[in-house]
Formats: sequence, C-alpha cells, structure tokens
Amino acid sequence: MPYQTSISFSGDSPTSTLTSNLNYLTPISFKLTMDNQKFPNAEFTVQMLFVPDLNVTPARFATPQRNIPIDGDKIEYAPVTMTFLIDEDLNNYREMHDWMLGEVTVADDIKKYRKERDITIHILSSHNNVTKQIQFVDAFPTNLSALPFDVTVTDLQYLTAQVTFDYSYYKIL
Repeated sequence: MPYQTSISFSGDSPTSTLTSNLNYLTPISFKLTMDNQKFPNAEFTVQMLFVPDLNVTPARFATPQRNIPIDGDKIEYAPVTMTFLIDEDLNNYREMHDWMLGEVTVADDIKKYRKERDITIHILSSHNNVTKQIQFVDAFPTNLSALPFDVTVTDLQYLTAQVTFDYSYYKIL
C-alpha cells in the first residue's frame, strides 16, 4: 500500500498534542472534487457524503478454553456513498452512468485509459478555508441509484441520486 504513516506506540514521543482550536466542524463545511475535466457536473451538486467506516478484524489466538483476540493485520474500508441533486438535463447523472458503463466496456481504445479517479473532500474551516483533505485513491462507481419519477408528489422536491464508490484506500492530508 503506497499510503504510509509513521505511527509510534512507544511512550517516548507524543504523536499528537492537545488542540487549542475549539472551532468544531460543521457538516456543511465541505466541497468535493473529482476529475473536473471528465466529471465537471457531479462535484458541484453533492448534497451529502459520508466518510466511510474502516474496520480491522482481530486475528484469533486459539487456546483450549477460548479464542483470544489479537491485533489484526488487514484494514477494510467500507464503500463511500454520496448523494447529489440531479440537474434537469441529467448531465451529472449521465456522467456517473457513463463512468460505470465505461468500466465494463471492452473496446480496444478504452483499455489504455485509467478508469479509476481520485476523489477528494476538502474540509472547510468556519472562514471557508481548506483545513484538511480526505482523498479516496483509485475510486470507481459501483452503484447508481434509481431516479424516482412520481406524479403523485404534492410538494416539489428536486430529484437526488446516490452513487457508491469503491476505492483502494483513503488518506487524510
């Protein structure tokens, strides 16, 4: 895995310090970027995005009386899902649709191009400055939700869709 961090569990050097910044993160303080040459419409209509779970399953040390959990050696990242508003020309929905269609297309001219893209969440401060970034490396869509057209709706609600991505790993920059 190319993403490495230097984490020490020894008591010699502190890995973090107590923060003096008591401004708390708000759930609306983010923006998303993808490959804006290939997918310019999707990144500007994102409404919701969850930074996914990560899980380390412990290994089991077998003894006659019980199995003792010990540190695991593999990390598993859950897929990332984002919700976005659909524009009336379906441009952003079509970008995700075509990306997924392109993943399974086997034409010779498409094989030479990389289909994965990095997706970055820019976390903003209370002054709308980027403070941190979370980068999903080698992401690709695996699920695109249905579009629920319904003439019985009484209140106008704009259509949204969800797209789910798998990726190699994510890192906090």
